[in-house]
Amino acid sequence: MRKLALLTLALALAAVACGDDDATSTTGSDTTSAPSTTSTTTSTTTTAATTTTVDATAARVAAAMEYAGTYTGEWRNTTFGSTGGADMSLEVDAATATAVLTLDLGGSVFGGGDPDPIVTEIDLSTAGPYAGTNDLFDDYTLEIDTDGVFTLTAPDISQLTGMSMVVEGALDPAGFDLLYTINHPAGGLFAEGTMTLAPVG
Repeated sequence: MRKLALLTLALALAAVACGDDDATSTTGSDTTSAPSTTSTTTSTTTTAATTTTVDATAARVAAAMEYAGTYTGEWRNTTFGSTGGADMSLEVDAATATAVLTLDLGGSVFGGGDPDPIVTEIDLSTAGPYAGTNDLFDDYTLEIDTDGVFTLTAPDISQLTGMSMVVEGALDPAGFDLLYTINHPAGGLFAEGTMTLAPVG
């Protein structure tokens, strides 16, 4: 509204400045009136936009705390029909901005019996990807995008003669539904399966 008022005032002053400025005679003598000039100053107030700085580490810690707890369920190899139990826990330490993800698979995983739990420590002060290694997957990486979709990639599993595995799912406090695929080094699907985890308690 203030801008409209300033515009109206400017137009009014412009109309006055462009008015009739011919000489006028008041006493019979030639009297010339000097054109009047009006100086206007328009002030503009600029307000800086309010910016909010988001502490990315604090945001990651807060997000991880939403999923902290224990989960249980099962995995199923839909290609070969094998199955087993699955337990997962996520512990978050806000003071150190770290999280520890532990996955314990039961049954005959990769045809080799019940493996030791997989423990991944996540440094929440970084955005990832997070790297780890264990006797089951060998080297692997875990990536989590801004929508909570995560991907675990194990590119060279020695127990599977160098096959690779990709596990995908989405973070959800109500539980996790994961899909995994195992692929030949030369390309082509070897096996696929699912894992379902629900919160305990």
